[in-house]
Amino acid sequence: MKRSIKITESSKQNNDEIDLFELFETLWRGKWKIIVTTVIATLVGVAFSLSKPNLYKVSTPIQNGKPSVFLKHNIINDVIKDNGLNLTDENLNGYAIDSPTIFSMVIDEFNDYEIMRNVVSNDEFVRQSIKDLDEDDKRKALIEYAKLFVITPPSKNETNWTLSFEWHDDGEGTRLLSEALTLTLINVKKTLLNDIDQLATSVEKKIQRELEVVRSELNLIKQKHKITNNKHILYLVEQSAIAKELGIEMNTLDANALAQTRPSGVLLNISSKEVPLYLSGFKALDKEISLIRSRSEEGQLLMAEGYTEAATKRISLENDLSASQLRNSLKSIENDNPNNWIQFDLTLADSKSQNKSELYVALSILLGGMFGAMYVLVSNS
Repeated sequence: MKRSIKITESSKQNNDEIDLFELFETLWRGKWKIIVTTVIATLVGVAFSLSKPNLYKVSTPIQNGKPSVFLKHNIINDVIKDNGLNLTDENLNGYAIDSPTIFSMVIDEFNDYEIMRNVVSNDEFVRQSIKDLDEDDKRKALIEYAKLFVITPPSKNETNWTLSFEWHDDGEGTRLLSEALTLTLINVKKTLLNDIDQLATSVEKKIQRELEVVRSELNLIKQKHKITNNKHILYLVEQSAIAKELGIEMNTLDANALAQTRPSGVLLNISSKEVPLYLSGFKALDKEISLIRSRSEEGQLLMAEGYTEAATKRISLENDLSASQLRNSLKSIENDNPNNWIQFDLTLADSKSQNKSELYVALSILLGGMFGAMYVLVSNS
């Protein structure tokens, strides 16, 4: 029984060897068919790789400008902060002219694709590729071309943003990207100038509003004091008349008499407000009336409650230079070179060809040989 099993296994092995030998013999007889199929597939692969336009991927780091570049604009930041309009975690709509804020403005402006679309629309290669399209398709095609130029945020293991693009000609792509970045920085500069000008106008309006409030407050203080002052003079006149009627010329009050001790030993305090004013004597009262009436308007207002504080605030607002300082700073921004606001170097960019010609040819050879071998085996089965 064991011997029979060994004979069967030996027979299967011999059959496998015979079948494998016949397989190679069949492939050898049809070798020319396999070679021709492989050559044809290779030629197709070469033609495909040649017809496919070459594509380059270029990338380079891009980062904030140096903080020293923005030191000259610190006066603007100080004015903005003094007016409570500075950019903070609580006030995301605030203003600031510094390295991170300007870089963020550049990223937002570039990723809008408007500038990049206008730049690529003037490229000869793009114009030829979209010349037969209708206006709507042209617009979509230009957007797709613009999206080939991107600024991407850093990954977990990186610190810098990356400026990159994919284009059929790395030199031409670099030129287009450089032009788009220049226009982006110019737009950011225009936006910044417009924002500062509007901010100066806003500060001016704020100062004017506060001045109107303070002037209204001063006018109210003036009117109230005039009424109070006339009332006080009238009271003094009446008290003086009583003193004259009673023949009280000089002050007859004894300050020590206002504090008397009862026989029981309890101290009796008499407030000066409880003592009739005419007891001061009409001579003192007439003098006080004369002094009050002889005061200038400014002198009378100085005696009014709240006038000093309001007048001080008015002077401070009238001499506030915030708006003029902001407008004067516009010249420093206009004279600034925006190319220094970010850091990148396209001459040091890493350029890699995306055309996989060798891969296409190798796959063509492999597929051609496999197809030829299958054809030979099937036709001789």
